[in-house]
Amino acid sequence: MDAITRNEIMAAVKTAVSQAVDTLDEKWLSGMEVCEQFQMFSPSWIKRYGHLLPRIQAVVKDENGVEHRTGWAYGRNRIQRMIDNDQLRFSECQVGTR
Repeated sequence: MDAITRNEIMAAVKTAVSQAVDTLDEKWLSGMEVCEQFQMFSPSWIKRYGHLLPRIQAVVKDENGVEHRTGWAYGRNRIQRMIDNDQLRFSECQVGTR
């Protein structure tokens, strides 16, 4: 096996293991908890752009066929992975500049 193939296999295994561990250890957060865990997000940002983050919502139908939905839950590990992989762009504001 050549070095390139070995490195590709190792990268694929690393990605798969990382995703499996993150999924098993996932913690689901409310919008307010997202703001507490990731303080760069504000409640107004979550309200406006929360759909861009990984999130789920439970939906059930009652005996009359009426759907009932929970609030959104956001995956902490998935958001952290987005940050780590530079899928969210952050900028730094320096004092005295705009």
